[in-house]
Amino acid sequence: MDNPPNVIVILADDLGWAGLSSYGGIGVKTPELDALAKNGVKCEQFYAASSVCTPTRVALLTGRYQQRVGLDHIYYYCERDKGLDPEENPLMQKAFKTAGYTTGIFGKWHLGSGEKYLPSSAGFDEFTGFLDGNIDFISKHNTESEVDWYEHHQPVDREGYVTHLLNDAVVDFIEENKDKPFFAYIPHAAVHVPMQGPDDPALRTDDFYAYRADGKMDSTDYMRRYTEMVTAMDEGVGQIMETLRKHDLEENTLIIFTSDNGGERIGMKQGKVNGPFRGHKELLYEGGIRVPAIFYWKGKLQAGLTNDTPMFIQDLFPTICEAVKVPYPEKWESDGQSFWSNLVEDKPAEARDMVWMHREKMAFRRGDMKLLRLRNQQVELYNMKTDPFEKHNLGNDPAYANLVEELIQAGDDWQKEVATGYPGSREIGVYEDIDWPCKRDLEAFNSRAK
Repeated sequence: MDNPPNVIVILADDLGWAGLSSYGGIGVKTPELDALAKNGVKCEQFYAASSVCTPTRVALLTGRYQQRVGLDHIYYYCERDKGLDPEENPLMQKAFKTAGYTTGIFGKWHLGSGEKYLPSSAGFDEFTGFLDGNIDFISKHNTESEVDWYEHHQPVDREGYVTHLLNDAVVDFIEENKDKPFFAYIPHAAVHVPMQGPDDPALRTDDFYAYRADGKMDSTDYMRRYTEMVTAMDEGVGQIMETLRKHDLEENTLIIFTSDNGGERIGMKQGKVNGPFRGHKELLYEGGIRVPAIFYWKGKLQAGLTNDTPMFIQDLFPTICEAVKVPYPEKWESDGQSFWSNLVEDKPAEARDMVWMHREKMAFRRGDMKLLRLRNQQVELYNMKTDPFEKHNLGNDPAYANLVEELIQAGDDWQKEVATGYPGSREIGVYEDIDWPCKRDLEAFNSRAK
């Protein structure tokens, strides 16, 4: 009897729309991921749940708006009282464990460092990677300049390039579980800062700390590092495919690739990593939230399809569950919906409202119209069908006044239903009101961030 289908979800970090050559990346070669796009379904309107890291990971693993879960962003490793509560939320990995799968995570967790929130507490049988929001790819030092590296759930101080170590760990996991169903979640560190290729020196050591150094790089050096980081991740996809084929598992494995949000501002400036879209990470313009997404399942999905249906990462949990016939947890209702038949049959899907909220900013999309509510009550309106690059603000056009009011009201209603009591008022870049809980104080942060 054949095993149930395996599932592999690969999540890049800060990889913009044009981070792959199949999505128009300039000077970036990603042959392995391009092959999945060529032989699978390439999505043109796929969105992250937010413009920063933690919330998209929450939405991916729960199928719910992060506001409903009550977790927007974890800033520091030492905030051990914050995290994704494994008992109060549906979790994809737990659904797979219940269905008899072995579960593994390989990469960036960023959903809590306290004992209650660790991957081992959240349903993962295997964990290789790190807990904080980013890591030095060489020294494994996190944002507190502490070694933050785990293998088999245990802290270790391992030499080697982070992406290479993750690639090898995934291959080992597949080898060990080739005869039984497995769920592998691979949230890569690439291409988050600090920008480091395999042969670059450490930027964080016991004697020196740098959060990032990309602002001091010229465009040539930046894109060299960026390209090497993407290449290492793409090579890992090649290793995965080689291992699946070695054990005749390719036709029994669903593979999904996407990113947690758009690329950084400097990446947009230096290498146009968000392609033609406006904005970047931390903003709710398309450049901050529209990301590449590829679905591949040999024999199940048609090769070469391009899907233009608006989807976001909350949809992955119910979509995967339908695809492999694993029940979504009955106790909870998903904020996403399954698009499996849409992906398989290339049928149009019924439009639904989509909402993004990060701190005080909100984006609300209904059909082709997208309303942005920014700081100081600023309102902008764009037609995503005729103006996907958000160049022509219709927010002050009298012809759209009624629609603006309608979408503002819909956003208010959503917030009352989903995000009641949600802490979303602090502006980006304002750190003075933070109760700094870690050993690094505000003065040190500002000096290092320069």
